[in-house]
Amino acid sequence: MRFDELAANLDQMEGTKSRNELVRILSDVYRAASAGELAPITYPIQGRLAPFFEPVEVGLGERLLMTAIAAAYGVPKEEVVKLNRQTGDLGVTAQRLARPPEHESPSVVDVHSWLTGIAGASGPGSQQQKLANFTALLSNLDATSAKHLVRITLGKMRLGIGDPTVLDALSFAKKGDRSLRPVLEGAYNRTSDLGLIARTLWESGEQGLDALKVTAGHPLRPQLAERLPNPEAVIKKLGMVGVQPKYDGLRVQIHKAGDEVSIFSRNLESWTEAFPELVAAASGLKVESVILDGEAIAYNPESEEYVPFQETTARRRKEGVQQFANQAPLRAFVFDVMFRDGTDLTQLPYERRFEIAQEVLRRSDTLLTAPLTKTDSAEQLTKELLDNISRGLEGVVAKRLDSPYQAGARNFNWVKLKRNTSGRLNDTIDVVLLGYYLGKGKRAEFGAGALLAGVYDADTDEFVTISKLGTGLSDQGWRDIHQRLSSLEVPVKPPRVRSNFVPDVWLKPALVVEVLADEITPSPRHTAGMTADRPGFALRFPRIVSLRTADKKPEDATTVREIQEMFEQQKQRGST
Repeated sequence: MRFDELAANLDQMEGTKSRNELVRILSDVYRAASAGELAPITYPIQGRLAPFFEPVEVGLGERLLMTAIAAAYGVPKEEVVKLNRQTGDLGVTAQRLARPPEHESPSVVDVHSWLTGIAGASGPGSQQQKLANFTALLSNLDATSAKHLVRITLGKMRLGIGDPTVLDALSFAKKGDRSLRPVLEGAYNRTSDLGLIARTLWESGEQGLDALKVTAGHPLRPQLAERLPNPEAVIKKLGMVGVQPKYDGLRVQIHKAGDEVSIFSRNLESWTEAFPELVAAASGLKVESVILDGEAIAYNPESEEYVPFQETTARRRKEGVQQFANQAPLRAFVFDVMFRDGTDLTQLPYERRFEIAQEVLRRSDTLLTAPLTKTDSAEQLTKELLDNISRGLEGVVAKRLDSPYQAGARNFNWVKLKRNTSGRLNDTIDVVLLGYYLGKGKRAEFGAGALLAGVYDADTDEFVTISKLGTGLSDQGWRDIHQRLSSLEVPVKPPRVRSNFVPDVWLKPALVVEVLADEITPSPRHTAGMTADRPGFALRFPRIVSLRTADKKPEDATTVREIQEMFEQQKQRGST
């Protein structure tokens, strides 16, 4: 497949407002591809050159790309800068300046290899080498291909394609329907690598997908917790449970494979370089290979206290890592182990997995097992909840002691209980920002006066509206969030957004915000949970608590199903 053929299809995807049409176009692309082309197609569609857990970056920012565009098309850089101010999209800027290439378009595989080579350049003079190689590649492409090459390099594809859309497209390409989706999703949950999934399906079929196993060095998609309204409901539904503190830190997956240690975020991104003390601690474990799941939180040795979430997230910065490590070293509270010395442990009951975690971590002062209390008493569970809240923690997680580790699942094997709010809701809600309204009066100077927020509909792979947000931020907070939003602005409603509201500016669904609200109410306009015979849901008196850019993708936001369950729990509390 030539790169200009792929680019033409990317243009079609960008122009559609229908998710079903996205699936159809992408499935056609896959149908026309060979096995060797699948990964070089899939990763760039995600704005990547490799899976998210591999830190492979081209290493050319907007300024250097402007230099490359100017050199490729023989125009002054000032002209590129001026045009880019008008378009607001460096890909479109390249498209408008591009000249017809003298040679036939390179293949998708060649372009991917070229970019991978640029990403791998290092040492003295590497930046100039990167620039020269990218300029040469750009000059060999037509205008549409140039637009998408620049966007791939920046990781800003503007296609509105999520992982479920890719999985559906693969199923349609092979079966003509979504029947392969469960098998594909299971393999993806174990490997977190869509390119590998696609290639394996083409080369080895369904049996090949089943043969993809948990492996140290490849993160699993994390298991997630459900919600219940109170300790009584937890004990009634789960019976005997193991109870652990819910720490306000960063979810981390720690892998050791021989001498190699890797640390991955909840989003499957590599955080290895940012957490040297966790790497050192994992390196010293007396195992050949292991995968641990836990929560990392920064600790102040002088006050002997754990620091707030915002200070822990500062450790993700690339600069000053050792200084942060000295001032507030990280500890990781491990609550699960999924793999040890070549053996997949995910099907073992949780109680046995936790015993293995204790065995593995027995001599570590940095990697600690989270305390576990077993109980079938609502009174004891209430005591554990209140004790942990009094220590400044978020609450507790109750777990079925006989449950397996179900990668990528959110179910009642794990249930979280958090501190109550002043309203009728027992928990915060994570929403995705979908657009914003221009401010009026004093808010005009902030740029954004109100935010259109939504939640994730996992059944349709769409983002649906649930609220407008206008409170919870300081004046500076509004200025800061508007600055963040500027890079997410898109000219039309993204295809994965379902909304009856039309904000002044649409946003690519990317930024997750934690909000509190007094209650969930029926809504005739919001599309969260809306069907032909049922109204949607809205949040009453919502206010912003924090931004969750550190550890959550938009698909990790609260789901429509969770909102429905919270609404039912709210009704039950109201009737008692």
